[in-house]
Amino acid sequence: MNILFIENFKLFKKLTSVKTIGGIETNTNDIIKDLRQKGHKIWVLNRDVKPKWLEKEEINLIAASTFDPITYFQISKYKKKYKTAAVVIHGHTTVEDLAGNFVPDKPIFNKIFKYWLKLLYGQAHLLITPSEFSKECLMNIQTFLTYPIHVVSNGICIEEFKENNNYRTNFRRFLSQQYGISEDSVVIINVGLSWRKKGVKTFGEIAKKLPEYYFVWVGPINKNPEIDEAIKLNNVIFTGFYDDIREAYYGADLLLNTSWVENQGIPIIEAAICKLPIVARDLSAFDWVSHDHSCYKAQGVDEFVEGINKIVSNSNFRKKIVENACGDAKELHDFERIGEKIEKLYSRAIKVKKIWDRKRNK
Repeated sequence: MNILFIENFKLFKKLTSVKTIGGIETNTNDIIKDLRQKGHKIWVLNRDVKPKWLEKEEINLIAASTFDPITYFQISKYKKKYKTAAVVIHGHTTVEDLAGNFVPDKPIFNKIFKYWLKLLYGQAHLLITPSEFSKECLMNIQTFLTYPIHVVSNGICIEEFKENNNYRTNFRRFLSQQYGISEDSVVIINVGLSWRKKGVKTFGEIAKKLPEYYFVWVGPINKNPEIDEAIKLNNVIFTGFYDDIREAYYGADLLLNTSWVENQGIPIIEAAICKLPIVARDLSAFDWVSHDHSCYKAQGVDEFVEGINKIVSNSNFRKKIVENACGDAKELHDFERIGEKIEKLYSRAIKVKKIWDRKRNK
């Protein structure tokens, strides 16, 4: 396949002053790399110069993974230019995920973005989304079914998360040098952008009840009053962007995910691969891990505290859930398998486009 890939991460980074857009950016890079390794020709619109092979060959598929207006107009432009090209959009973004993150959680904004996403995704011949939860959200914005929606995990490249003895040492040294945390302290991390909907307030409330442990949020900081309140506690730290997230996973004692909304939640998958025990809010997107089998699920602050204490104090329980989570993550989220699914769906989109064209021309 000859693929034009559209992403506008540079724009997001400029607008939000962060170094990474997290799982969406990682997934996009993994897909592009995998497809190139499989022999497909890729032109990444906002990164690459126009390739020479386009002088003699046509684009037969346009893929996109961002949701901004520029992405919309770029898709429209190249659909007109390459009339036989199918369009696949990776539907990482839902109204539920946007509210309180990129935009205020207000009814008027939710209506605007519902309309916007409906307009954007309506350009696709096929939509790929990472979970059954996000599929349900996207189904809800359709007036009628205009494109098939397929659920495919974002996945992770498991080989990249193999344990290295230096990871824990490096992260613990960082915490010691930057924040005076002794290397034998219990360190509980959360990973990702610190949007309010990621549960910053809950994170701080849990830390307040467990002053004997350190709570470290690793990821780009989105300044808001809830962060200001949380960092008043002596045992709460927001590190900002951290160069090698593997060091944080292997250097911590537990992952605490307090998010209110997730379309998938890549940090949970990464933590599972690194055999870091997980306490997470009981969300639909986290259905691939189960309570007391591969993680501890909670809703209220007291339940989160109970889960943390159980994992820290019970080594047998801790060992059981990390082994089960790791096994499930490898089975369900290995990008080698995910890449094959993406490739097949791209090919299917081209067939869908041809069928649509035949019906229109009758």
